[in-house]
Amino acid sequence: MDTGENKFETNYSTLAASRRSRLNLKNPFSSRPNFTNQVLKLKSMSRKKIIIGVSTAAILIALFATFKFSTNSSSSGVLGDKNQKMQLPDAKASQTLNKEFTFPIKDDKGTQISTIKFLIENVEKRDEIVVKGQPASAVSGRTFLILNLKIVNEYNQSISISTKDYLRLTVNNKENENLAPDIHNDPVEVQAISTKFTRVGFPINDTDQNLKLHVGEIKGDKTTVDLNL
Repeated sequence: MDTGENKFETNYSTLAASRRSRLNLKNPFSSRPNFTNQVLKLKSMSRKKIIIGVSTAAILIALFATFKFSTNSSSSGVLGDKNQKMQLPDAKASQTLNKEFTFPIKDDKGTQISTIKFLIENVEKRDEIVVKGQPASAVSGRTFLILNLKIVNEYNQSISISTKDYLRLTVNNKENENLAPDIHNDPVEVQAISTKFTRVGFPINDTDQNLKLHVGEIKGDKTTVDLNL
């Protein structure tokens, strides 16, 4: 009896194992691990394609923006472009002066430490000038009286000078009406032992006559220079 039961259990186990084997072979999800790996690989490839696509798009946008900026800059007429120069009309009238003056350089205590040379090269009448890199036009009935200056610093340190303080203008024989320059680059810094070119200007009427330039320190004596232009 025991032998029969053991044989029955053995046959039953063999049959069950065989059925499980057949079920596993027919099981459509038996290859699921491989399927999952393929899905993960596809997702990974998709991410890489998306990243590559976004990077390419960003590069193209940057290149386009750079090209557009370069194009706009070259056609905008911005002053300072090496390929562009501002052309102004010639002066309506001019006069060569070459008048040189010498003024003291003083320290904070008022002690003279050196001198500067203040040269007025010429004077011009212009209807158009450049102010801070931009063109400026005189209104109808007015014009600009422009003085071109050369400042020479022979001192061994740089100096800062207000050129407008050394110049006054009278017109129409009105000696009590001293006009100060409205156009200037002050304060003008002149490096040690060097020369600096600059200018000052007066807006005047086209009909103004008897133009006289008064040159000197504010509290010092003035030299009068007649302008004939």
